Amino acid sequence: MSTHIIEFVFQRGDKKGRLRPVNRKDWAQIVGWWNDPEVRRLFDVHFVDQTFSDAEKWFAKAGSEEEEKLPRSFVIEVDLDGKWVPVGTAEFYNERPSHKTAEFGFLIGDKNWWGKGIGTETAKRMVRYGVDQVGYKRIGAVSAAYNVRSLNALQKAGFQIEGIRKSYVLRDGDYHDQTMMSVVRPD
Repeated sequence: MSTHIIEFVFQRGDKKGRLRPVNRKDWAQIVGWWNDPEVRRLFDVHFVDQTFSDAEKWFAKAGSEEEEKLPRSFVIEVDLDGKWVPVGTAEFYNERPSHKTAEFGFLIGDKNWWGKGIGTETAKRMVRYGVDQVGYKRIGAVSAAYNVRSLNALQKAGFQIEGIRKSYVLRDGDYHDQTMMSVVRPD
């Protein structure tokens, strides 16, 4: 298992957080977040209930447990009285190595941590890691227009709006726009 850990302090207060590579022990928790209707509503993709096997396939693609590869999938943890507690995930996906590009996504699965600034700090650290460590030139992200917390976190982390896909996300019987964003490393 990789030892790449990225630590940070929350923007709103003195809470410590960190990003550590995903491992098999995390999958049950992650599947629980994926299957929570309130959390799932914030996704801009639609999928049916997920299983442990689905998580295994998803993270196998990311190579999160390969020693020789810089990790692309992380668990977001917070320090609660000296114990690291998982609250979400962050990852790069749709990587195009020859172009040095990837997409970025994050999920705060523990609803007690919504609106606390952890998404912003996660996005900032992941951008820095993606550019400085992995070597990405461009990192893209998308968010449904109704997911205002996600859009705000991405913008605070330096993502610029590239465009809007009109009526791209069907949620609760209504169509919603999707915002496309990116961070591009200057030459």
